[in-house]
Amino acid sequence: MFEYFFRLQDKNSFKELKDAYTSFTIQNTPINGATECGRIFTKVLNPLACKYKKCGTERGHISKDIITQDKIMYNQRNWRDILSEKPKDMTRVDYEVTLPKPDEDYMTTYRINRAKRNLRRFNDVYRNSKTEVYDERHIDDPATQMHHIFPANEYPQIADYLENLIALTPTQHFTYAHPNNNTQYIDRAYQYLCLIAKTGSIRDNLIGHKNEPVIYDFYLYQNVLNTGLETDEFFEVQEMDFDGLLNKIEKYY
Repeated sequence: MFEYFFRLQDKNSFKELKDAYTSFTIQNTPINGATECGRIFTKVLNPLACKYKKCGTERGHISKDIITQDKIMYNQRNWRDILSEKPKDMTRVDYEVTLPKPDEDYMTTYRINRAKRNLRRFNDVYRNSKTEVYDERHIDDPATQMHHIFPANEYPQIADYLENLIALTPTQHFTYAHPNNNTQYIDRAYQYLCLIAKTGSIRDNLIGHKNEPVIYDFYLYQNVLNTGLETDEFFEVQEMDFDGLLNKIEKYY
């Protein structure tokens, strides 16, 4: 079935392969759920696709492009490649070699600052500079602070994800999110409120049909939640099932 898919490289052969793989796995291993099979399927198919320079899987469907090594490392193409103007046929790693690097942290700092600028610009233009965490006490205060829900120093791999940033007012940021104005610490109760609010912001952006550009990605938000809460349960949630995400967030708080 793998050879058949690599030869045809179309939607039908992809579906046949995925269905056959799921059936085979359930019949021959202790795994008995299609969701878990799908997660393992990606890890099996994409390294093979990379080796043979073929299309693989992306977000549950056949990928639009050939799977390259950077896609295995990062799981999928994302908005960072578009904003950095990376050539489509060049891996992210190879492209970054061509960029200036005064020190080892240059690219990380650059990406984080760029993500903060992008979120603030979006929030200013399309959300009237309002905080994402509704609070009547600060309803008229502009949200000038782009706060990491999961700290950048603890989770650098998701530090430049828009899905891990939330727009807050200065008071919310320095008084509520960080106890006693200490940015080295996160108030866990307020972190929970930020996640609930961020889930709503992402839902509105992806399915709210508002007159605004889509800036978020459901899969990347799942990745943020899995990384920050140190689990893999959020990948079990079906795409665009925001109630499912909220139910699992409740479990960790």
